[in-house]
Amino acid sequence: MLTHSQRTQFFHADLRAWILCNLLAKTSWSAGMPWSTVFVFTCWYLWKWRNQFVFCEEEPLPFRPSTTILKAANEWSSNAFVTQAKTPKTLVSLAWEPPATGGFKLNVDGSRKNSNGAIGAGGVIRDSTGDWVTGFTVNLGKGQILEAEIWGLFFGLKLAAEKGIHNLVVEMDSAIAVQLFQRSGTPSSHPLAGVLSDCRRFAEQLGNCGVNHVYREQNSVADCLAQASYNGDLGICPLVSAPAWIGTCLADDVMGSSKTRWVCCNIS
Repeated sequence: MLTHSQRTQFFHADLRAWILCNLLAKTSWSAGMPWSTVFVFTCWYLWKWRNQFVFCEEEPLPFRPSTTILKAANEWSSNAFVTQAKTPKTLVSLAWEPPATGGFKLNVDGSRKNSNGAIGAGGVIRDSTGDWVTGFTVNLGKGQILEAEIWGLFFGLKLAAEKGIHNLVVEMDSAIAVQLFQRSGTPSSHPLAGVLSDCRRFAEQLGNCGVNHVYREQNSVADCLAQASYNGDLGICPLVSAPAWIGTCLADDVMGSSKTRWVCCNIS
């Protein structure tokens, strides 16, 4: 696999220098194929074939190993650098929408501070006129953003169940969290499987309320509450009435104030 000029340095450099030199090489091996790509695939296949030899002696090695390596490297290169067509986008106006008359809406959101890994969540339940029914913030310690989103959903549904609220619609701006909730077959090995199961149980108690994805512009009150969750002690802080500092954000929602956002067009 080596050219004549590569051999001396290749076999005599120390390990760190050897790896860096080959990974950062700007030279081409053949037909414009970067040597760094050929090097990576050569190392990987040698390791794979060695393991097959040690643990599965019946596995035959390829007749032309260099051909196998180059084919894999070429396939990866041709697919990794394909220029993808840009998805068309359109500018839309987005605003929080109240639930139907007699219904309630729960908005929840999670937040994470990248500087120290702190996570928290917040949520609010409002009626069809946009009036505050109840809300919460919760300081969750440290973790990942998806944990914050799912735990925010958990505490929001739990609060609604404790208040005996029915005819509830739930909105959050984490598409991944919504997909996980809607996927009934979450593997038991998933680190959030237990809390997701509890979320579904609360949803059933509330009359199988739906959990929907919305954009952040339609979830601004919950976002503000999640951002404020770091200021409290660990654990949940119920909010019987709306905090004064969130009044402007609440008023914008009631008045239907909209914000613009570029969103991908659906292509049929």
